[in-house]
Amino acid sequence: MRITEIRTFSDFLYLQDDWERFLKGCQHTIFSTWTWLSTWWKFYGEKRRLLILLAKDGDNIAGIAPLMYSVEKMFGLRIGKISFIGTPHADYNDFIIENKNEECVKLFIDYLKNIPENWNCIELNDLPENTETLVTLSKITKYSKLIHPCPYTNLPESYEKFQKGPNGKKRFTDVDRHFKALQKTYKVEVLDCSIPESVEEGMHSLFQLHQSRWTSKGLSGAFASTTFQSFHLEIARSFAEKGWMGLFVLKLSGNPVAALYGFMYNSKYYLYLTGFNPKYAKYGVGSMLITSVIRESINKGLKEFDFMRGDEAYKTRWASSTRWNRNIIITPTNSLARAQYWVSRKYWNSGKEIKSLLRIQ
Repeated sequence: MRITEIRTFSDFLYLQDDWERFLKGCQHTIFSTWTWLSTWWKFYGEKRRLLILLAKDGDNIAGIAPLMYSVEKMFGLRIGKISFIGTPHADYNDFIIENKNEECVKLFIDYLKNIPENWNCIELNDLPENTETLVTLSKITKYSKLIHPCPYTNLPESYEKFQKGPNGKKRFTDVDRHFKALQKTYKVEVLDCSIPESVEEGMHSLFQLHQSRWTSKGLSGAFASTTFQSFHLEIARSFAEKGWMGLFVLKLSGNPVAALYGFMYNSKYYLYLTGFNPKYAKYGVGSMLITSVIRESINKGLKEFDFMRGDEAYKTRWASSTRWNRNIIITPTNSLARAQYWVSRKYWNSGKEIKSLLRIQ
């Protein structure tokens, strides 16, 4: 096999058809799609360099490494870093490989040792615990760290079976009680805003509700950034066209009070962000909307509801299991470059630990 580099955004755009065909034969998440990655690069790639590697077996793609190169200033040091495109906004990252995982991953890492960029680390964040890539990387580096819990629940064939699952009685008793209380005063409705005609209105409701919740706590909220808003608006429009959106808004007499933003892809619902009006928190409007979206996911034949990164109470309440993401770090054989990286890590201040890490190959 040989490596081909994709270094320009125009070449990345040209790769769309081949990328999408290749994904059909690979295990992957929504965050490995060409649409997610190319849109992210459009909004966040300005101070980074594309470093996409294609492993080619003859004329056929055998693997894709969706990587980028950046330089960060840490404690007065300039640190060159190779990481996955989409970091830190993607909940899951990985190499995209059809069946030759070990061969492709080793080929990618060996190739990176000889690129012209000066790098201090390859930092691969949020690799899901069930990826074969971790098995291969464990033979290359000793630095592997659990980083994020990702709660999820498997979905049965029917909503009735889900209701009868563990802790189902308590969950649904609370939701039903709140629903009946709200019905006495309001017209309660859940709107599916996943289609192109309504997705933009739904996203603006999400922005407002998400910010309302976090500003009430004195925090800025994810959508305080206009770039982040613009990125997700474009993702929402593109995903709506492809049938990948899962955007739902709970309204009381026409007034949005809760929103759930996620993706429906490859038999899974990926819950990305939520928002609700704190005024209605006592009614559990967030849980009410999650219940409705789980029902819709089951009706659509989805097999899993993935709450993704974080162990917030509302996630663990509904999840039945938890997976963990890992961070993997590979440092170069150059001792100085390696030392600069580890010294720059704020939490790595023990001389003994640094000396140990300098021996990692």
